[in-house]
Amino acid sequence: MKAVFFDLDGTLFDTLPDIRKAMNYALKAYDGEEASLDEVRRYVGRGLHRALSIAASEKKAQGLDEDEFELMFQLMVSAYGKHPVENTRPYTGIPELVEWLRNKGVKLGIVSNKSDSLVQEIVEALLPGSFDFILGEGKGYPLKPDPSGLLAGIKEVGSSPDEAIYVGDSEVDAETGKRAGIRTLIVSYGFRTPQELEKAGINTALNTVQELGELLNRVI
Repeated sequence: MKAVFFDLDGTLFDTLPDIRKAMNYALKAYDGEEASLDEVRRYVGRGLHRALSIAASEKKAQGLDEDEFELMFQLMVSAYGKHPVENTRPYTGIPELVEWLRNKGVKLGIVSNKSDSLVQEIVEALLPGSFDFILGEGKGYPLKPDPSGLLAGIKEVGSSPDEAIYVGDSEVDAETGKRAGIRTLIVSYGFRTPQELEKAGINTALNTVQELGELLNRVI
């Protein structure tokens, strides 16, 4: 294998606390109820716009027509953009795993449904210089599970689908890898529990970063 590509949220970094803070800021502005960390975990995966839409409905935000919802979303994005790495951290073992892969000469990439500016800022703050390709939402590719961004990244780093692995933490990532025709590894230490992944038909999730590293060591 020449390349390993990662999802960002729930795979490399625990971003939930900062997403929750920004989401609740926007909900409060529209008299919505506060979302818990576990609820926000359930909302995310297909982009922040969709996550906030679910939250606004469940948390009974008031006075939302289409235009007002877009203003609410911009409020969340603004709040998140001011504090994207206040409480965000790499999962235990991720920095070491990334360094090991780089030392092996493996090309590394990130494909995320989070806005590209936020993805770039988070990576630069927490794992600068570690990735050969970084792609977030807003760079001309459809959101995952559309595989276009992932396939473009693999091509850009000089690899091919049969020489690459994709690592994610959700049913969205599993579908993305499947559509791309790429070997895909799903972890259960992130935003989906083993039970949720099993319900989605994913029965081979890796429970820790150590398990992920051990499997990668066998195939690289």
